[in-house]
Amino acid sequence: MTDKKKKQKLLDTIGIGCGVLLVLIAVISIIVSKLPASAGVKDKEIPSTALTLEGTAPGRNGDVTVRVVADENMLYQIKVIDQQETQGIGSEAVKRLPASIFQAQSLKVDAVSGATISSEAIKTAIISALESGGIKPAIFGGSLVKVETVAQKVETHSGAVVQLATDWSEQYPDEYATWAQNSENSEATDYLVDYPMLKTLYEPYGFSKDYKSARGHMFAMDDILETKRIGEKSKASCWTCKTPQFTNLVNEEGVGIYSLPFMDVRDKVIEPISCYTCHANTPGTLVVTQTFLTDGVGEDFEGIDAATLSCGQCHNEYFFATDTGATTLPHNSLSSMSPDAILAYYNDGSNFSTGEPFYDYVNPRTGVKQIKVQHPELETFLGEGSQHRNAYTCADCHMGKTVSESGRTFSSHYLISPLDNPELIENECSKCHVDLVAEVRASQEAVERRTYAIGYELQFLTERLAAAVESGEYSEAELDAIRALARDAQFYWDFVFVENAEGAHNPTLTHECLDKAEALCNEALGLFKAA
Repeated sequence: MTDKKKKQKLLDTIGIGCGVLLVLIAVISIIVSKLPASAGVKDKEIPSTALTLEGTAPGRNGDVTVRVVADENMLYQIKVIDQQETQGIGSEAVKRLPASIFQAQSLKVDAVSGATISSEAIKTAIISALESGGIKPAIFGGSLVKVETVAQKVETHSGAVVQLATDWSEQYPDEYATWAQNSENSEATDYLVDYPMLKTLYEPYGFSKDYKSARGHMFAMDDILETKRIGEKSKASCWTCKTPQFTNLVNEEGVGIYSLPFMDVRDKVIEPISCYTCHANTPGTLVVTQTFLTDGVGEDFEGIDAATLSCGQCHNEYFFATDTGATTLPHNSLSSMSPDAILAYYNDGSNFSTGEPFYDYVNPRTGVKQIKVQHPELETFLGEGSQHRNAYTCADCHMGKTVSESGRTFSSHYLISPLDNPELIENECSKCHVDLVAEVRASQEAVERRTYAIGYELQFLTERLAAAVESGEYSEAELDAIRALARDAQFYWDFVFVENAEGAHNPTLTHECLDKAEALCNEALGLFKAA
């Protein structure tokens, strides 16, 4: 063998060896990156009364699961036991954050630079773990929901008269000008045209006859007066959240106002959603004026930021009580806001004066007693799986800070999507998102595709059930089994369809609802007899 060949063989051997070494290093790196990252005391130092708990939260690339050993006195151990975060970025949070939290005995530690999403996922998973064991996360500075300001509750039967927006225009010219700017949000979508299956799914309810998107706060009164859903039998409860004067009427005169004829209140309402709605008569102070929301969050009132409650008092899932007709929320705490808990509430007849499960309408062809979900933005944003509920409020994203011509910084009262606020995206969202608009649009498109597809599946189910009822070939017991599944399937689908962010507020919860809707629909279809 020539010297040249010997040299080449040696180089080849070295190259192969280097390649094997690189592969080995890569494999070891992957294995190490998946090993539990932990911090804490030794096992023998943990008291027998401490609880071993697990919690999960969505991270950048998937779920992050954390095991916590704790009691109400101390966090003894924190261990990330499962994660898929990006090596060298999110993995830095996995590696370093448990130690930071353990050493501080507090969740109020800074996120690892460049790994904000992963850091927040670890914190949220710890909070979830603590809550699962009945340990209040607040003991260690943690909360599932951002809380910087606690709202006030409206004083009822106080003799208050609503002060109009113009009454405050001189003292708050910037807020007033941006509030008036909401008149620009005048476009409306005809859902019955864009989603043809709705005429079947909502039959014969008013939404199957006229269903257009809201044109914004400034048009709230106009929209309710113009819709074909209002008729001679409509009650004053339909004015809920459309005008501050109606809210004040309820606060001053009680829930009996809800059951009055709709037009009996017409001459008492003057302006659409305005200052009183969120501030009562004290601009500068956030006040929950809708008492049904105060009831709807119960003891968690002070555990939700005032700005989120302010928006959530109208952007929620509600129903009209079967006895008083009062606007009511189907939950009384954060933990009872989930779609599963809400559906269970509606399905439990003991919650209603009729003694029967709640329903908004009955499909005349199928006999299904349907629930018409409203607009559960609050429940979705605060629901499990939300990546932003502990870091942002509704106002942070939809009422961004801006600077007036005089140089004054204030919260814009022109309500827009964060996607339409370049300043907010550059100053805040870009900390975690390379291209927020593209990310959200892709997520929304995926939700829309599934919403359409499952909507048509529900329409097919409705028609199959209608045909089965007409055929006379099924017993009532057989039909009722299908009806129950159809009712629940449409509830989960509707929870997504009517939520105004197309899944952006909480993609995880959104897809879970669509999964359940699809599964229940398929289960119902499986109960039909072979043709």
